[in-house]
Amino acid sequence: MKMSGQPVTLALIAAASMIFGMAVAGGLHLTSPGIADGRLDDRPLHAAAQAQLAAGHGAAGAPASFADIADRVNPAVVSITSTETVKPKGGRGKTPFHGDPFEFFFGPEQRRRFAPEEEPRLEVSGGSGFLISDDGYILTNYHVVEDATKIKVNLSGDRRDYVAEVIGADPSTDIALIRVKTDKKLPSLSLGDSDVMRVGDWVMAVGNPLNYDHTVTVGVVSAKGRVLRDLSRDFSLDNFIQTDAAINFGNSGGPLVNMGGEVVGVNTAISSVGQGIGFAVPINVAKGIMEQLKTKGKVSRGYLGIELAEITPDLQEAFGTEKGALVNSVKPHLPAEEAGIKRGDVIVAVDGKTVESTSEVVRLVSAKEPGSSVKLTVLRNGKEMTLNAKLADRSQYVLKEASETEERGGKSEEPNERKLGISVDDLTPEVLDKLDLPDETKGVLVTRVSRVSEGFEKGLGEGDVITEVNRVPIKTVSEYRRELGKVKEGGLVVLYVVSPSGRTGGDPISRYVTLRLRAQEEGK
Repeated sequence: MKMSGQPVTLALIAAASMIFGMAVAGGLHLTSPGIADGRLDDRPLHAAAQAQLAAGHGAAGAPASFADIADRVNPAVVSITSTETVKPKGGRGKTPFHGDPFEFFFGPEQRRRFAPEEEPRLEVSGGSGFLISDDGYILTNYHVVEDATKIKVNLSGDRRDYVAEVIGADPSTDIALIRVKTDKKLPSLSLGDSDVMRVGDWVMAVGNPLNYDHTVTVGVVSAKGRVLRDLSRDFSLDNFIQTDAAINFGNSGGPLVNMGGEVVGVNTAISSVGQGIGFAVPINVAKGIMEQLKTKGKVSRGYLGIELAEITPDLQEAFGTEKGALVNSVKPHLPAEEAGIKRGDVIVAVDGKTVESTSEVVRLVSAKEPGSSVKLTVLRNGKEMTLNAKLADRSQYVLKEASETEERGGKSEEPNERKLGISVDDLTPEVLDKLDLPDETKGVLVTRVSRVSEGFEKGLGEGDVITEVNRVPIKTVSEYRRELGKVKEGGLVVLYVVSPSGRTGGDPISRYVTLRLRAQEEGK
């Protein structure tokens, strides 16, 4: 009896376990039927996620295939070839022989007399772009067409090359608008909304990397709001989308699209030291300037003339606010100073819109037309006040600043500077105050040191002050470059450097740093 009853008991236990397991599974929602209608655990999905699901995602949230999107996007992606005429730097052409026999027998003067003149040469580079209208307007990167004397565009499925004209360009955001003229209507792409894209959303990059036409790569949005200081002409406007969709040389100017086939970015840059790190200009940035490029050929932005800093935890305690942007300095004779803004003010709102970071302040002010007024709400000594400023033209100021830099030093960067890997700028009273150095300190401020330079190995860094070059006191960038220009290749550069307390963590330290001026490696 005991033996015959055991199977029955086991069967009853097994059946009860199955019923209990099904009940538990149903209660824990281990299956996910709600994904099909855009819901999970009775919570509505983000709008961007619903759009991605509607664009062809499978039940597990992954796309069934990207082929339909590629078919839709590819016809509107173009290949761009830019030709630049590079003029010779001067002098006669060089012979291929070291110890030229002609010069040996007849002397250097005769050698120079009979040597052929060096002629201009053509440099050809390639990139990508995409049609934004059926009448031939193409969006691309400024650096793809910069200084080009001729631009040719190849359309998908068309063997002919079309000559394109530059309608307008904005170096600050690396965006350019070009156009080809043809009698037929051309395929074009819809522009999406880059603001709604979230980290983790699927994206596709399309372009012509390394001359491989219409290459498609897929990844996700890795980050948003990236700043690329070393690559940007005006990094305060940077707001790049980072993606792990493969981007290579030649992809520049091509579209980054979402799963609906809408453009959300313009592929622009890659990391030279890492894989799967690419950057795109958000399409909302491009949309904000395209009309100006069409009508004026350039972009004009409002400008205040201030330097801003983020509110850190320490500054939160010191200034009594968690949001806004701290005014580090105010440039003389510009709108901010004329409006009464002072160093130490915290901007908490622009035209009544609350701001939480420096980038928000820059974007809101830059979006306004030069000559227009902006209302700034600032926190000063714990009290709010409203100031009104009439904006200057940012582009004119940046051009003026670049011109002044050339007047100080001839060029923004000299050959010997590039070889040393050190960038400098003039000292100002505001900088000396920030560095906590005496007002009588004279020299130049180190703004960048290449990580592959001898200077970096010997401890030079951003924030150091160079007061002497080869035992000669210097006060300005032009004097620094003048003394540096006297050093021949292979020669020794002796710098006298003051490292402020912010760099040393204690008292300022002064020391001599010796660097060897080696030949610059090709490509750097």
